[in-house]
Formats: sequence, structure tokens, C-alpha cells
Amino acid sequence: MVFKNVFHKELTCSNCHRVLKSGDDIYVHLTLPNEKKMPVGVLDQVLRKHSEVVYCKTCYKQ
Repeated sequence: MVFKNVFHKELTCSNCHRVLKSGDDIYVHLTLPNEKKMPVGVLDQVLRKHSEVVYCKTCYKQ
């Protein structure tokens, strides 16, 4: 695929930088914003933009 969407970034673990895929268990630290700034959209994009950390199951247990 020559023209991959350049605006799409994959959701990765904040510790080991492994790409998180559908079906993976994840652990997220997210500070809930006020009602006016409530994130809306596809979950992986919202988490990537608004979360402080995202861990895969292995890194979270360490």
C-alpha cells in the first residue's frame, strides 16, 4: 500500500512501545476532562490523544 494514511498513528504501550491491537488487554490512566472538552471519537484515537499513559497487560503487571 503506497499511500498509507499519514495521520493514523497506532496505539502503543507507553513502556515497551509494543503496538496494541484488537483483543489486547490495556490499562489506561486518563484524567476525565470537563463536559466541554469531553473526547469523542474512535477509542484508540481518543486514548492516544487524551491519556497520560497506556500500558499493555505485561507492562502493567510489572
